[in-house]
Amino acid sequence: MVISPHLDDAVFSCGELLSAHPHATVATIFAGTPPAGHTTTDWDRACGFRSACEAMVARRNEDASALLTLGARPVWLNFLDSQYCDGSAGATAPQADDIAESIALLVTREQPDAVLFPLGLFHSDHDLAHRACLAAWQARSSQVLPGQPSPRWLAYEDALYRRMDGLREQRLAGMNESGVRASVYPVTWQGDRAAKAAAVACYASQLKAFGPGGYDDTADPEGYWSLDRAGLLHAAA
Repeated sequence: MVISPHLDDAVFSCGELLSAHPHATVATIFAGTPPAGHTTTDWDRACGFRSACEAMVARRNEDASALLTLGARPVWLNFLDSQYCDGSAGATAPQADDIAESIALLVTREQPDAVLFPLGLFHSDHDLAHRACLAAWQARSSQVLPGQPSPRWLAYEDALYRRMDGLREQRLAGMNESGVRASVYPVTWQGDRAAKAAAVACYASQLKAFGPGGYDDTADPEGYWSLDRAGLLHAAA
């Protein structure tokens, strides 16, 4: 199971991994549709949409097509993207505790052998997703009995943001200060880069807004971290 902030992040960041693990589940946190009457945002207009509702319908369709290309299955949670949480039409920002609870319930229901979540760089939604996933992992880890099967939890580099100067290092330093230490974890799977590229292309509205060269990072090697039972974070690049 890959936890994705938005309807594209899992493929942008983990497309090769998904191609190597058929039948994976991709759960997108901020896939909710704003209440009727919500105004169109600057980003949605750049993507070619006339309303927030039109944007979310199209983006879910793009996500379904991309994941079908990789043999994965979408699960869309109904939390709102931060661009829609301006208070208009009753749209308010979700809380990390509520997201963590939903993720924990989803993991219990789906019983994956691994859960991947974003390192949480730059974007406020990515940071919120990261904090919620850490909370869900920590809560579940405290409830697992000796000998009871439990999924491996991994963190992945946020494509498009991971190359921004110092952001990854700041995140790792902050985690280290909170007692979560990093060490190299080798990537052992062989992904299909062509399949990932085809899946990335399915997000046509987003690629339009990013512009030429704005999503080149999706073609670079993916990077991951693994959380062990002792709460240590193992880094992989």
